[in-house]
Amino acid sequence: MRFRRLVSILCIFLTIPLIAPAAASAGNRFQPIFGDLNSDGLLDRVTLGPELGTPSGTPNCTVNVEYRRPDGSYGAPVTHTYTSPWRQLPLCPNMGEAINLAKNGQIELVLTSWSATAQPELLVLRNFKLVAVFNALDFPNTIRSADFNGDGRMDLWESSDETLRLKTFTNVPDGTLVPGPIDVCSYDSIPAHVFADFNGDRGQDFLAVIRCGVTFSAEVLFGNGQPVVTLASKGPFAGTFRVFAGDINYDLIPDAVVADVASNGTIVATRYFQNDGHGGFTEVTP
Repeated sequence: MRFRRLVSILCIFLTIPLIAPAAASAGNRFQPIFGDLNSDGLLDRVTLGPELGTPSGTPNCTVNVEYRRPDGSYGAPVTHTYTSPWRQLPLCPNMGEAINLAKNGQIELVLTSWSATAQPELLVLRNFKLVAVFNALDFPNTIRSADFNGDGRMDLWESSDETLRLKTFTNVPDGTLVPGPIDVCSYDSIPAHVFADFNGDRGQDFLAVIRCGVTFSAEVLFGNGQPVVTLASKGPFAGTFRVFAGDINYDLIPDAVVADVASNGTIVATRYFQNDGHGGFTEVTP
């Protein structure tokens, strides 16, 4: 049984917070969320609480907002309270992202928890009130945003080393989140990656190191659902890869660079893949 599943079972019986391992904190659990929540053009800072909610009674959760001043400093925290729909621990979210879901131009907070165990895993707050819920990943290590399909709306992606997935969620015109085209096996809490528009659709694509089972691969995962391109792969105990985006031939089209990393951490080879602008790659010698 993996660690967070055990934590979640224990939380049903215990009312004291449990300490997460360092690796799980490598996502954005406890990290502040930044977004312009008062439409003044400045990024405000949001923190969430409490970690496990109130084990008895109504699960009241808090959002603490520090509004940014023009001089770069933050004002005193302003605390807002909302009622979570979760009726079992963790009760309250502890991580999230600020994006615009609705058509009114207002920023919403999309929240989840490192130890979320049941649908719906995503809670949406607008004006610090719960307005929607969506299904996503259990036990996410991270939740981040990017425009994957080039439509101008920020989408979400999550990764989990517990449910072993890397998955995107598309922000559709009616302001809802639906499963996106990227949904792959991934054993890492946050896979090593870079973003670039590899197929010219103005959306962001992943160039990522994917560990699935005992194999490692360097893959291009397209935000519009285009078939995955595997640039390199290797079996167990053979090290990993590092990936970089760059313009190899100076044609203003992002290319891919894959460094083959041995088990001792040294780079043993570097491979270069020229992009035709549509997501087709050819290995070249620069």
